Amino acid sequence: MRWVELIHDKPVPIPQPEETNWRDAVQTFVSQNPGARAIDIAHALGCTEAQALGVLSDVAWEIPVADLPMVLTEIGAWERIMVLVRNRDAVAEVEVPGESGYVNGGWLNWIGEDYNLHIRIGATQQILALERPGKRGPTYSFNLVNQEGLVFCRFYTRTQVDSRRFLAFCETYDEHMNGGGLDRDD
Repeated sequence: MRWVELIHDKPVPIPQPEETNWRDAVQTFVSQNPGARAIDIAHALGCTEAQALGVLSDVAWEIPVADLPMVLTEIGAWERIMVLVRNRDAVAEVEVPGESGYVNGGWLNWIGEDYNLHIRIGATQQILALERPGKRGPTYSFNLVNQEGLVFCRFYTRTQVDSRRFLAFCETYDEHMNGGGLDRDD
């Protein structure tokens, strides 16, 4: 599936807290508060949720917002996606087929018989690709981060094939980062 070119305002830098060793701070907090969520860790320590997630993940890739169209193209090729939309007080999880997503008027949309999902893509200021430990093995996700450093939407792989695609995308992206990201023809 082809995604239409995204038009959004100039990215706003995500505020960075003062220089702190977030890895040590997050690890200490988690050792004292097992099972703490990244959003709660961020609130307690004064870091961003994106920083906390980076520490909690086995591997974290930071993808510039300019490469969001490539990420959406990748997600659109997945068979099944678990989309998790949330804030501090609520979570909504919806499983959707990748190929049925589309961009219209600045919104990423999935509309089906059992779901009606709309995500404002202009809110994205950073993208994190994460490999994290899970109860049933590693989880793989693209995470959209807003201006405040909060992850407002996650796209999880649901099949082994899609997990392999995710890892191949991230590894290829990582290899090309010294050249400014993936070539637009990749």
